[in-house]
Amino acid sequence: MERVMFDVQTLMEIRKWANDISYRCMSGNQPPDPRSVNMALDQVSRALAMFAEMEIHRMQNTHIACDGQSYIKGRLKIAHRSTLPQEDSNTA
Repeated sequence: MERVMFDVQTLMEIRKWANDISYRCMSGNQPPDPRSVNMALDQVSRALAMFAEMEIHRMQNTHIACDGQSYIKGRLKIAHRSTLPQEDSNTA
């Protein structure tokens, strides 16, 4: 019997965050800040690497020593947050 890595609800959340990150980075509504896009790309890349690591362990039927699902969700939340419009904190 094959192990399941994620439940359907979690996969749907991940898909929603990924789609929203993509939309915010590619939307023509406001030009994206290069630093924010770089941060989002870094976080999404780390999440993808962990997903690949989890798949490798699943295929080799070995245990992974961390909670990959929480790691991926956390990285995507950071990426999503970095693409949100930032309020100017220098107003006085």
